[in-house]
Amino acid sequence: MEDMIARIVEMDKKARDMTEQAQRSKLDYENQVIAKRESIKNDFLERAKKRIAINQEAAQKKADATLQQAERRNSAIIQKMESDYALHGDTWVDTIVERVLME
Repeated sequence: MEDMIARIVEMDKKARDMTEQAQRSKLDYENQVIAKRESIKNDFLERAKKRIAINQEAAQKKADATLQQAERRNSAIIQKMESDYALHGDTWVDTIVERVLME
């Protein structure tokens, strides 16, 4: 009988040891999953930051090119207006004064 009780106690101890080992394995696995998730998240954020920087640089270059094009167009328009004014300014002024005085 004592032999049987000793075997039961020994089996119970083995079962508890196995349960503890399973719990430790479970915790280790959960920690590995958490670490892997953090690693993936950090990698994703780093790639996103790099893409943002690249896209920002490309957008800035495009904006600069658009601005330069607009400045060239505006400069050409201003030159044309100044040229037209130099040629026709006196006539325009005379016409405007005449129309104002006629009213």
